[in-house]
Amino acid sequence: MSASQPEVFTTHNIVVLGGLLLLAVFIGEVLIGPHHDQAPAVTAKVEDSVQDIAMRLKPVVTLAQIRSNMSAAAGAADSASKTPEQLYQGACMACHSTGAAGAPKLGDSGAWGPRLAKGIDALLNSATGGIGAMPPRGGSQYSDEQIRSVIEYMASKAE
Repeated sequence: MSASQPEVFTTHNIVVLGGLLLLAVFIGEVLIGPHHDQAPAVTAKVEDSVQDIAMRLKPVVTLAQIRSNMSAAAGAADSASKTPEQLYQGACMACHSTGAAGAPKLGDSGAWGPRLAKGIDALLNSATGGIGAMPPRGGSQYSDEQIRSVIEYMASKAE
């Protein structure tokens, strides 16, 4: 070390740091208290069995049950009693009434002509599998028969 550089760890510095450390320990132990921020311990009753504890921790409803109920509700809402026009309004109208993302508009024979030339089965395959920006089944839970009826409804409007 050169003479122009001050020494960092002199005995004076060590004594000051030690004093500060003792002061911090004193404040922490005496003034604040050793158990100031600890939460009270929660203990189970001795007579509680593992099954009792597991029963209390069991969720009321699981995600699988919620999904199952939603699928059942969607299936009930899309029952076979709905007309093809109601099905169209439920899932297809948003894109096929505006032509969003290149969807052929309802009643546009120019846009539907080449598609109808391929046949209803080809349109059904495209609708159930998704095509372009259209998700499979148009984002609905419709059955193949319901989708076929909507395609036939839209095709009848294009003729």
